[in-house]
Amino acid sequence: MNMNKTICLIIVAVALSVVSASARTLFVGHRGSLWGVENTREAFINGAKAGYDYIECDLRVSGDGVFVLSHDEATTRIGGNLTVAEATLPQLRAERYTQTRGGETYSGSLCTFEEYLDICREYNVLPVIELKWATGINNNDCSNINRLIECITANGFRNKCIILTSMRGCLDYIHENHPDVKLQFLAKTDWLEQFDWCVSAGMDVDIRRDCVTTATVELFHAAGRLVNVWTVNDIDECNRLIEMGCDFITTDSVEPVKISQSRATEK
Repeated sequence: MNMNKTICLIIVAVALSVVSASARTLFVGHRGSLWGVENTREAFINGAKAGYDYIECDLRVSGDGVFVLSHDEATTRIGGNLTVAEATLPQLRAERYTQTRGGETYSGSLCTFEEYLDICREYNVLPVIELKWATGINNNDCSNINRLIECITANGFRNKCIILTSMRGCLDYIHENHPDVKLQFLAKTDWLEQFDWCVSAGMDVDIRRDCVTTATVELFHAAGRLVNVWTVNDIDECNRLIEMGCDFITTDSVEPVKISQSRATEK
């Protein structure tokens, strides 16, 4: 990126900092929340009850073409033995998953995308939809993306959801064909390399927590873009990122009310 452009953007950020500082940082429940098997109904409901503004899911496509939620390609890590892209919905439904998180063991079953949207609606929380490499949703084949957007639209979340992924091809496709849908690029250390592309596409960013600095936030804010940070599970670190001006914090377990309490105590 041109150095003069970077300097100018940082200067503009000073003017925008007052506005950014006044906005409340929003919390995103990672894979729903810590309180349940990830990406299951229980985790999503408990995330909503914990006060998160958004709850995040990981979207894949089953072997029979159903949008389902799973972080991994296979279900083995949570006690199953199926590959999501090869299994049918009834086969996936028949599995029972188990996961120990925060010292407590939970059990649950696969959640479909539409069930997740129903939970968002019922519990008044917004969707963050992370696209995983799946049939018709990948950099080489976007044939299932229009169907996904239709599903989101039919459920009333088109202008309320955020679609998140590291797959540039998918983000470019959505930006070109559905420019009103909010997007975030999932970044690690490569955020600066993708900065101009994000800005040109009117896209926000979700950066790994150890790759974020105050200058990073100011640079994106100067370009009118928002910054999400993943995955943050420490109250002190949340407060540090809030002071930086981060717009979203993605967490497994930090409850917004505890952040409010900690900040009130500091004052």
